[in-house]
Amino acid sequence: MTGTQQRRPERRLETAAVSWAADNPSVKPLAASSLLRPVVARILERVDAAQLGRRVAQDALNEAAAATWWRKAEAYEWARHRPGVDYTGNATPAELAERDRKLAAQAAACRAKAELLAYHLVEDFEGEL
Repeated sequence: MTGTQQRRPERRLETAAVSWAADNPSVKPLAASSLLRPVVARILERVDAAQLGRRVAQDALNEAAAATWWRKAEAYEWARHRPGVDYTGNATPAELAERDRKLAAQAAACRAKAELLAYHLVEDFEGEL
């Protein structure tokens, strides 16, 4: 190619089809859902509806269980000792520290369980439905 010649722009098939459809008012655009229906129908033919229902229920229960474990962790955190705010009664500082340590450990365990359930690394309701 010499310096005075210009390259002709490439015409892609997709671009031409879109341009042609846009210039032609008699062409109606296809909805994506109409293209997906046959594909989804073929997939659903291979799916066991009972198994799918069980799996959906398991996922919903595990997500609900994760939320429950998060709430439990928050309750344990809330129950921990707050110096200067909580009434301690006759409890010694050592007893308060021990109780605080146990509550912190329980809250951490609840958060760990919630994360495992949330990320589907462990499932509480596997095989029960």
